[in-house]
Amino acid sequence: MSIHLMCLTSDGGVPIYSKKRGDCETLPFSTIASLNGVHMFCKSKGIDLPITYLEESVVMWKEYEGTIVMIGISRDITEKTLRHLLDYSYQAMVFCVGIQSIKKIKNIDRFKRELKHYYPLVDQLLEVVDSDLFRYVDCVLCTESASMLAKLNEFSVQIGSPFCALLVRQRIACGTEGWWDLDVIDRKLLMLLLNASATIQQDVPVYLPKKSPNIAYRFISIPLTQGVSICALCGAEPPYDVLQGISQQFWMGELDMLIAAEQNNAKHFPSSIELDPHILGFLLLHREHAKYVMSRGVTQPQSNTSTGSKQQRTVGQASGGNDRLDILRAFFHQSVDVMEDTLREGDRVINLEQYWCTEYHQCHALIEGSSVLCVLYTSAIPTHLMKIVTQKTLNTLISDKDVCW
Repeated sequence: MSIHLMCLTSDGGVPIYSKKRGDCETLPFSTIASLNGVHMFCKSKGIDLPITYLEESVVMWKEYEGTIVMIGISRDITEKTLRHLLDYSYQAMVFCVGIQSIKKIKNIDRFKRELKHYYPLVDQLLEVVDSDLFRYVDCVLCTESASMLAKLNEFSVQIGSPFCALLVRQRIACGTEGWWDLDVIDRKLLMLLLNASATIQQDVPVYLPKKSPNIAYRFISIPLTQGVSICALCGAEPPYDVLQGISQQFWMGELDMLIAAEQNNAKHFPSSIELDPHILGFLLLHREHAKYVMSRGVTQPQSNTSTGSKQQRTVGQASGGNDRLDILRAFFHQSVDVMEDTLREGDRVINLEQYWCTEYHQCHALIEGSSVLCVLYTSAIPTHLMKIVTQKTLNTLISDKDVCW
């Protein structure tokens, strides 16, 4: 995989930045200028050239606000992923400096200096481009969610912010109604800011591209335990140290609950839930709230029977945790996401399925209402049983009221 990401001014083609990731060389200025020249020439002739294909790569152009052009060149990632990268790179720029600064770039050097907090976000985007689900935010399931949400709503009232969330190892465990009402782009950028930062403590102004691109909110993040933190959007007052004191005092009596929630981080789902032994991992999505939980499942048990030996061998082909997650992502992007696009276009079908069958593993996906469950199975499971197991697993994961899915 290789990616080049470039940003230039629309009128003069002045480079703002150029970044790369993967096995590729830095592009010389002459190549960047040529790529921008192609876009400018087509634009002058009233021609829209959003994408072109090379022998092994894809080149994509996109102009924003009539002032900046994003150019992406990629190999071994999908067009949709590259398009998401361009869009999020622009939205991250709005997130940091506001839309008015982008619409009216008067001094390019000053504008580049204003982007000093933006570049770590772009670096983070490039780092996760092949593993992130851009239209969803990363969450964790835990049996303490209902209790934490009740306390979080009280805390939200106390600090006067409807936009609050509790995070377990930088994954959302629960959020207020106002938090889930935020556009997924706004939520993704807030999480991106936390992941790109070297510290959990945050107190920074941010422009939400969808909710408030002109007026900055104040984004704060306060650690409560070693792995649990609370984040919120609020106004200029009160100061961070006051908010920190309020938070520590408010959550002091709930430390046992927070620590218990943190212990679920390894599997990302409650330890009380037992998965079918054929399951190697799963991806659970909530379409309305645009959130997901991904887990590599549990270690498969040893077996001395011939059937067990066969299963053990097939599990071994996808035994690595990262390998399992990569297979689930590929299954989602290449098969399930297409099915979801059909639903977003107005199809009224409620239950849809997808299957993948290979020599070493099998995948099955089920869409039921707002929930989507993609499951990675061993190849030993009979195909006709996958729907039954997927349905049972989905009901088990989302039926517990304490989990608050």
